[in-house]
Amino acid sequence: MSILYDFAFIFVALFALGFTIFIHELGHFLAARQRGLVILRFSIGFGPKLFGWTRNGVEYRLSAIPFGGYVALPQLADMGRLEGRRELDENSNHEEDGKNFKWDDVDSDDDEEEDEDEEEKEAKPKPLPKISYTDKMLVSVMGAVFNMLLAFALSCVLYFFGYDVSDAQLTTKVGYVADTVERWNPLVSEGEEVTGPAKKAGLLAGDEIIRVDGSPVENFMDIQNRIVTGKEQTAQGSRLVYLTIIRNGQEKELEIYPEVFGPEEMRIIGIGPKETFFIGELSPDMPAEKMGLEVGDQPVAIDGNTIHSFYQVVDYLSQTENNQSIAFTVRKGGEKGPEKTYDLIPVEKEIADGTSVISRKLIGFTPKFKTITTYPNPLTLIYSRVKDMYLTLTGLVSPASDVKLRNMSGPVGIVNHLSVFAKIGFKKLLWFVVFINVNLAILNLLPIPVLDGGHMLFATIEKLRGQPLPLAFLERAQMLFVALLFSFMLYVTFFDVQRILPF
Repeated sequence: MSILYDFAFIFVALFALGFTIFIHELGHFLAARQRGLVILRFSIGFGPKLFGWTRNGVEYRLSAIPFGGYVALPQLADMGRLEGRRELDENSNHEEDGKNFKWDDVDSDDDEEEDEDEEEKEAKPKPLPKISYTDKMLVSVMGAVFNMLLAFALSCVLYFFGYDVSDAQLTTKVGYVADTVERWNPLVSEGEEVTGPAKKAGLLAGDEIIRVDGSPVENFMDIQNRIVTGKEQTAQGSRLVYLTIIRNGQEKELEIYPEVFGPEEMRIIGIGPKETFFIGELSPDMPAEKMGLEVGDQPVAIDGNTIHSFYQVVDYLSQTENNQSIAFTVRKGGEKGPEKTYDLIPVEKEIADGTSVISRKLIGFTPKFKTITTYPNPLTLIYSRVKDMYLTLTGLVSPASDVKLRNMSGPVGIVNHLSVFAKIGFKKLLWFVVFINVNLAILNLLPIPVLDGGHMLFATIEKLRGQPLPLAFLERAQMLFVALLFSFMLYVTFFDVQRILPF
């Protein structure tokens, strides 16, 4: 049953990704048809055909490899030999400039046709009418435009119905500052405990972060993303991040020297967001239940120290002495309830932590975190995704950043994330599909051969030169970048599999 349950969400993820690809290719298809271009094929997926049909001279198919798609347009010369676009059917009718024509009608000469036999005509397909610069640009860009339109439509759904997010995602206040972090050492492929960079710089729980490296921040996800993609360095080449904070009503700037964490070597400074949580479940025969705490109580202080996050409670308990009593203050029944303080003595228990068993001091409850229904402005939501993608891409090309190609996700990673969000809920899945569509639109407009932006680049160069680029050059460039693209896909897929199934 569990396998069927997981497979159902994987199917939903594949459908969501396939629909995103379909919308992208539909943009190319409709633009090409509106501009009167010849269309040979509309394929969702690459490789061998699973099934399909032909209508009005266009082959519609679903192919075996679901991580992409294409529209075969033989009049785009720079794409000519890559997707079977010279597989011309001389007996097919096609639309061109609103008129029905046959391949025999293109640049034909009645006298020559009478002299040539059928075999010669099949061996020498007639050239197609040339298309304009405007045709090339419009057809190339419309895939990205349709992805953005889908992202906007889904954003409007989220704006109308709203979706739940943890209040920790929306805050810019620090709730947890780690005493130590794990610094990754690639030479021994493991980490070592070092003092947390934020702790060392003097950042405190309760501080509000308003800028990272001089840029204003919207929420804690924005803060973390700017730290991870940061490009600041000291004169000696050490990693550096500037945090502008507000503490006790005063603005202050901190210089923090991040560490890199894990095999992907991503920048961290050892902080977590301020979060509101409640007692979600009580463990039987543990101090919290025995002393009278109840489900729904909100922890607010421990030994007089304001609680800013659940991790703060975990850390504080780990530092207590054996049989040491703590004063645990809660608001009875929730945020508006009266405060009450309990004297609790933590007990040491062995708990499973992944593949190992660790000993921890506990008082016996699991947290339930506060969620807020948010109704994001569609344009604001899309702008945030564009900004995140910009930070990632600029970090990827900057030698001062720690962002690397292996940090990117390929089709396997995307499907895994989609399935995870599908399990969380339909609205959360829509949120991530918005993210995927914005990313796909931006990536496809990069001026790289094979991508839509590459076709637009070649078309612009031809326009400026006043003559076509050599076909041999176009084909070699295309084939080179096809090889690079598939190599990249294999590379990121290897790391995607490692994240999903760690060895």
